[in-house]
Amino acid sequence: MMIGTLASAMASFARPGVCKAAAAYHGPPASNFNLGRILRYPNLIGCNRSPTKKSSAQLQLWRALTTLTKREGTVNGPAGTRFSTVADGVIAHNDHAASRIAASVARRQLTCTMGRVNYDVVVVGLGAFGSSVLYHLAKAGLKVLGVERYGPVGHSLGSSHGASRIIRMAYFEGLQYGPLLKRSMRLFLELQDELAAVQGPLSEPLFLRTGMLDVGSVFERALCSAQVQGLQHEVLTGAELNRRFPAYRVPEHWRALYQPDGGVLTPERIVQAHVGLAQRMGAQVLTGTTVAAWRVEGTGADAAVTFKLVPTDATAVAASKRMSYSDATATAVPRNVTAAAAVLTPGPWIGQLVPELRELCVPERQVVGWFEIEAAARSHFAPNRFPVFVLEETSGGAAYYGFPEHGQLPGFKIGLYRHLYEQIRNPGDLDRVNRTANAADEAALRSGVLSYFPTAAGRLLTSSTCFFTNTPDGHFLVERHPRYPQVILCSACSGHGFKMSSGIGQLISRMVREGPKDTAAAAATNTLQPPPPLPPSAPSPSAVDRHVVQGLPQMDSDSDGVDWSELLPFRFSPGDRPGHREALDRFS
Repeated sequence: MMIGTLASAMASFARPGVCKAAAAYHGPPASNFNLGRILRYPNLIGCNRSPTKKSSAQLQLWRALTTLTKREGTVNGPAGTRFSTVADGVIAHNDHAASRIAASVARRQLTCTMGRVNYDVVVVGLGAFGSSVLYHLAKAGLKVLGVERYGPVGHSLGSSHGASRIIRMAYFEGLQYGPLLKRSMRLFLELQDELAAVQGPLSEPLFLRTGMLDVGSVFERALCSAQVQGLQHEVLTGAELNRRFPAYRVPEHWRALYQPDGGVLTPERIVQAHVGLAQRMGAQVLTGTTVAAWRVEGTGADAAVTFKLVPTDATAVAASKRMSYSDATATAVPRNVTAAAAVLTPGPWIGQLVPELRELCVPERQVVGWFEIEAAARSHFAPNRFPVFVLEETSGGAAYYGFPEHGQLPGFKIGLYRHLYEQIRNPGDLDRVNRTANAADEAALRSGVLSYFPTAAGRLLTSSTCFFTNTPDGHFLVERHPRYPQVILCSACSGHGFKMSSGIGQLISRMVREGPKDTAAAAATNTLQPPPPLPPSAPSPSAVDRHVVQGLPQMDSDSDGVDWSELLPFRFSPGDRPGHREALDRFS
């Protein structure tokens, strides 16, 4: 059988040096070579680009591919076809990888969609989640297009800007986040290393370790998370906290959890790094581009997702702030693009693309501010003396979060979760939101500064407005479209998603590559029970001192360590999650 021949050929086509000739081609490295590109550039098969000097294994693979392309059409032929899933096949340098790839190709039978598939995957929205998805899909060798409403990448009109985001490992929002946080921390560190290898001495860090404080009513839940995960931590009274970190002034009877692994992520640079590195691996990016409509055509393996793309309103694009990355790589906007799969990560615009989710995923205006610090106290707000924090006065009450003074923006940065509760129910209003802090915005933030950080109660120096997209229970939504399983929905970070964006991007990439039945078995076998707690005396090396994070196996070239239970809490669950039954009814 043709597919069996191809699979056996691929299994034998795995030894060092096979893909050296591919180095001349601008795309993924030779050790991670896209099979779809071999179909389009046949002379790249072999070590020497000479079709007369192929080994027997190479000839076997080439004959199989040639027969298959003759039967179903070639990418350059009049039918205009391409293989929509062959990019899942990657020729690697070892037998195990080649055997696994061959089995995957044989199982999926190199489905060919005649005359209409332009990409393997289209990712809509290149903020925190979308940029990470784009990067991991490109790294896997897929032909992928990223579409971003505004430009350039890293703009200030969405949810992934503002110079800093907190990452924390002791997570009071729920024990189910622990494995995903560890995965994400490791991936951020690996991204930082990869970017440094590309940029050299000019590369700036993506992560700044400061330690993390959970203060007030969040203490008990954060302590439980730290104990269950076996994280290093200290319990402090309010008096001890104030003495140790003199910028703080909290009630002396309060308690706080100090966890040394927390710190600051740089959101614009991380988004730009994910997108920039994805482009180096062959991804294409369109900025200043809006999805006017999308539809799924066909059924089963022949289904394809088509997007109608139009330029975003020029006035809105001009309002974005130009950051450090050049937008020169963005190409002209085509009218329509089609893909075998799609990932929708549009943040607050999810309700425009998927109207059924408007009541479940609700955008909200969020403002943060940088306040002037007294000259004599500025050293108290330095990163080595000021941990990032979440401070909640009472359970369900005002919850502030903040950062040390660092980077190019002077002052003490503080935010208030949910801020003024300014929900945006009409998707058309998102582009008209007031992005300048007003008196009410400043008063809400200044209240927290005066109460707990009085030496930073000077002028409001800078402000930044972004969006939270919230679900009723405050957890994310990562799920396949109920009607179109080749479309993955990912939104509703609920104000705390950036820190997990690297891990979620990797897991969604795997969802795409595995196909719609990816998590059926996992859903039946994985549970949401947390790992058993470690004794308080157990040794607990710092999670960021090394890339091997506790509780998660090391990844190698053949495995991304996927555990589907990390995504199960974020799927549709009409029996457990508020608003989900109603949302699913709207899809029917």
